[in-house]
Amino acid sequence: MVTPALEQVARELAGNVKLVKVDVDAAPTLSRRFDVKAVPTLLIMHDGKVLARKSGAAPASALRRWADTTLAGIR
Repeated sequence: MVTPALEQVARELAGNVKLVKVDVDAAPTLSRRFDVKAVPTLLIMHDGKVLARKSGAAPASALRRWADTTLAGIR
């Protein structure tokens, strides 16, 4: 399950990231807008633009590395 790992990373990066979860069944228009084809699909966005996309579950350590690498490009 990816939620605990995501929540852990969001806590670690508090003040720098905002975790938003979307129910793809309840928001099909949003899912299409961001071309979500698999669940989970993780997006890192900045100023309304998708900077990185990742599909599938991963441990917190891998998610943190992915986030850190992506966020390094905007800091």
